[in-house]
Amino acid sequence: EPRILPDGVVHHVVMADGTYVNGWCLLTAVDGNDGEVLAWQWCSREGTAAYKALFEQIAPPDVLVCDGMKGIQRACAETWPDTRIQRCLVHVQRDTRADLTGKPGLQAGRELKRLADMLTRVHEPDAAVRWGEALNAWHGRWKRMLAERTYAKDNPDDPRAATSRGGWWWTHLPLRRAYFRLERLFKDGTLFCFLDPELTIPGPVPRDSNRLEGGLNAALKRMLVNHRGLPEAHMRRACEWHCYMNSAKPDPARILKQHDQDTKNPIVNDDDNEPTSQPTLGAGIDWNEFHTNTRYPNTTD
Repeated sequence: EPRILPDGVVHHVVMADGTYVNGWCLLTAVDGNDGEVLAWQWCSREGTAAYKALFEQIAPPDVLVCDGMKGIQRACAETWPDTRIQRCLVHVQRDTRADLTGKPGLQAGRELKRLADMLTRVHEPDAAVRWGEALNAWHGRWKRMLAERTYAKDNPDDPRAATSRGGWWWTHLPLRRAYFRLERLFKDGTLFCFLDPELTIPGPVPRDSNRLEGGLNAALKRMLVNHRGLPEAHMRRACEWHCYMNSAKPDPARILKQHDQDTKNPIVNDDDNEPTSQPTLGAGIDWNEFHTNTRYPNTTD
């Protein structure tokens, strides 16, 4: 069984994310600069407890880059209280498009989407300040629109009339949600954490989690597609080997040697005199896939 033993090394930046495979969620954490796998954790869904189990395997980093899914920020606050968070700007833009659509019908929505699209073009602290001022100016122009309400008594046929609390709902709820998300992230410092001079002295801080999603996770999905139909246990073990072979110092020979020794000398159960560990057959996996360089998928290490 492949396993990464905690080494206590403090990494400047750690990226963490979850990917779903055959009904399971695999949480992974990688070094934010070189992409080496630091730890993984299986769970049924992303949540605080699962992320805490992942983070407890790693020394607290200076910065955590994440997509801000429910549970990960709370787990970071409880496990790594002194670690700063950088929200993945690509995910922020994606969430904004989900609320406003790709082509907003309202002028306010078009302006707010343009502001969100500018996020990945901010490279200097002064530009971040100007972006915040532009967001504040947007709110000044459209705050009355954001406050508009629709009342159930005036729209009895609207499906929301039966479920609304107080007999009303926000008329432009997606627009409100998109704006207040951007405002909150800007104010709490997680939107432009990568520009903080105190954090960039030890090394650069990525502004997105593309190294993890486009590297390790994308290669893992390709591996599973190439070997679709694996039994669940083999699928999970293949994912673990994929992560292990992309860690800092993988030593598959040592693990396989230990496996051979355990197979030849199984632990005997005195109750029924049967070995408690039995050798299992492989599933035809090409082990060379685990040597694929996930940072540059078309090359090998």
